[in-house]
Formats: sequence, structure tokens, C-alpha cells
Amino acid sequence: MAENKQISIDPEKIHLVQIEPMEVFISEVKEPFNQEESIGMEIAHISGYDLDKKDFLLGLDIILTLENRIPEKTARFRYNFHFAIDNLEQMYNINEKDEPSFHKQFAATLAGISYSTLRGIMFEKLFHSSWGSTIVPVINPAKILERWIDPE
Repeated sequence: MAENKQISIDPEKIHLVQIEPMEVFISEVKEPFNQEESIGMEIAHISGYDLDKKDFLLGLDIILTLENRIPEKTARFRYNFHFAIDNLEQMYNINEKDEPSFHKQFAATLAGISYSTLRGIMFEKLFHSSWGSTIVPVINPAKILERWIDPE
């Protein structure tokens, strides 16, 4: 990532063109979910780009865990979000390795869009499962960028 330089992000130049489900798994919960129950959440991301096509991919992997259940119950959502960015060339600098280094504000913006969209998808899928109306918390998009998806 490039230094935290102020850049201008124009939302009208960011186009979410595809939402690609990679993995969805929801453990069956026999006893109804209780809103006071503790839910652990792990989140990681992966990114990729095609500078010539002005495309950017941000993948998210979210694992929810009902920690007090024996055995533990989990729900996993892994989705790739494909973006077309009209002004992608303004969102990075070329580093000393001659590679693009994307501005943190740009990456956090895409992470925020992706996470917000995935929260809605997760709510819908969990609502129609034994998890019921589980609401995933709002978080700082910069936190998403702290952890990478490990290659499998």
C-alpha cells in the first residue's frame, strides 16, 4: 500500500461489476440463536488488479463463530468483488520494485463497499437459516486490510 496520501475518490468512478460467491457454509444450529450470545468474527481479504483494463478485485473471507456452542457453530462467507475503476491510474504510485502500490484510502474505500454489500448478503442468508436475524457489526474498513487470506 502507498503512504496515506490524500487522494480524491469519486464514487461515480467506482463500478461494482460482479459479486462472485466463492464459498458459503452455515452450520445448522439446533437451539435458536440468542441475541445475547457471543459471536466471534474473523475477517481477511485478498486483492488483485489489471491496470490495463482498470479492474480491481477485492475478496473477503468472513468467519462467524458461535463461541459458546459445543461443538462450535460457524458460518463462513467468502466472496470476490470485481470493480471497474475509471481513474485507477490515480489510485496508486509505482514503487521501487516497479510495481503499483495502491493508496490506503482507495483500498479502504473498496473494502468498505465490499464489506457493506457482504453484510447484506450475510444477513439474508443467515435469516433464512437456523441462525435467524444475525446482524454482522459495522467495522472500520481499514481493519479489513490488516489481514490477508492465506493461500490454500
